[in-house]
Amino acid sequence: MQISERRRVSSRPIKVDPSRPRVLLVTPQPFFEDRGTPIAVAFTARALAESGYEVDLLAFPIGKTVSIPGVNIERCRNPFGFQSVPVGFSLRKALLDVSLLRRFEQLLTTRRYDAVHAVEEAACMAAVLCPLHKLPFVYDMASAIPEQLSEHPILGLQPLQALARMTERRVLDRAAHVVCSGGLAGRVRDLAPHTAVTEWRYPVFETTPDHRAVATLRERQQIAVSDRVLLYIGNFARYQGIDLLLDAFAIAAAADSRLLLVCVGAADAEQALETEMRLPANLRHRVRILPRENRPLVQVWLALADCLVSLRPSGDNIPLKLFEYMAARKPIVASRGPAHQTILNDERAFLCGLDARGIADGITRVFADPARARRVADTAGDFASRNFSWSRFRQLVSGIYGNLPGTDLAHEAQRSVSASRR
Repeated sequence: MQISERRRVSSRPIKVDPSRPRVLLVTPQPFFEDRGTPIAVAFTARALAESGYEVDLLAFPIGKTVSIPGVNIERCRNPFGFQSVPVGFSLRKALLDVSLLRRFEQLLTTRRYDAVHAVEEAACMAAVLCPLHKLPFVYDMASAIPEQLSEHPILGLQPLQALARMTERRVLDRAAHVVCSGGLAGRVRDLAPHTAVTEWRYPVFETTPDHRAVATLRERQQIAVSDRVLLYIGNFARYQGIDLLLDAFAIAAAADSRLLLVCVGAADAEQALETEMRLPANLRHRVRILPRENRPLVQVWLALADCLVSLRPSGDNIPLKLFEYMAARKPIVASRGPAHQTILNDERAFLCGLDARGIADGITRVFADPARARRVADTAGDFASRNFSWSRFRQLVSGIYGNLPGTDLAHEAQRSVSASRR
C-alpha cells in the first residue's frame, strides 16, 4: 500500500506546492492502526496524493507513526496523555474529539485549503467550520452515527437519538458529496436527496502466500495440518457478532471435531481471555483468541485459514475486511443483509441467517462439499480482481473531487500530475 513506519512525524507542514490543490483530511481515529477506518483513511490519502492533491491528514495523537508519499500527517494535542482509544464511542474519544476540533479550526485559519475530507463525526465539525471558510467538504460516512450510538445506555435514549438523527440530516444536507460504506447510500438518499452520494469500493491486493511463514505460524499456534481453521479478523465490538460466532462454533464443533476457531483482533489480553472463557471448557483448546496483528501477519493468517467468517448483527455498512476476504480466495461464511449482500451473493459466499444454528449450518456446508467451496471462493476472488483494483479506487476518489460543486479541482490536480511527470 506504499505506507511505511518511521520514528517521528514533524508537526510542521511539509513544503507545499502552491500550484497543487490542497485537501485537509480529518479523521477522529488513531493513525495508523491496522484496522478498518484507519486503513480506509490511508487508502484515501494515498489516492488523493497520487491524483495530484497536496494532503494534510489530521488525526488523533495515537497510533503508529507512518509515512505516505505526498501526505503530511498532523496530530491534535493529547492533554490527558491517552495511550489508546477503544473502537466506538468512549469518553476518551469524546475528549480527543474536542482537541481535534480545536486543531481543525487552527488549520483552516492558518493554511489554504481547497476542500476538506471529513471522516465519521469529523463531518459534524466540518458542517460548522467549512461554511465559515467557504470550503466544500466531503463526508466520509463509515457508518450511520445514530445507529452506532443506539446501543449506548445513555446516547441510545430516544431524545438523544432524535438529536443525533437531526444532526445527521443537517450534516448530510451541508456536505458537497457523501462517500459512504457500501449499503449506506439508500439511507443518505432518503435523508438528503439533493446531496451527491457514492459508495466506497476499496482496493484489494492479491498476494502469494509465503508457505514457510504459514508453516511457522501453524507450528507456533499448535495448529495441525488436519485441523479445519475457521478464521475471524476484526475488532470484538458487539456489532461484529462475536457471541454469535462462539455459539455457532460450539454447535458446529460438536459435529466436526476437526474445526478450530481463530479470532484475531482482541484489544488486549484481558479481552482475549474473557472471549475464550465464553466457550465450554471442553472446547477452549480448539480456539485461538489473539490480539490485533500487523498487516503482513494478517495475510499469513488468511493463507492458513480454510474458511473465513464475517457477521453483522447490526449496521448496513460493508466491513472493510470483506474486500480482503474475497481477495484471499477462501470460502466465506457471511450473514445475510445489506452489509454483505451489497457485494456478496450465494455464488460468492455461503450466506446464512443471523442465529447460531444458521451460522453453524453455513460452516458445515463449506466443509461438506470441498469442490463447491473452491468454486465459491474463486468466484469471489475473480469478482474482487475485476472490480476492486487500485486504479479503480483512485479513479473513484479523483472523480469525487473532480466534481465538487463550485470548484475546478480535477483540472488543477491533473495539471499538477502532468507537471510532475515532465
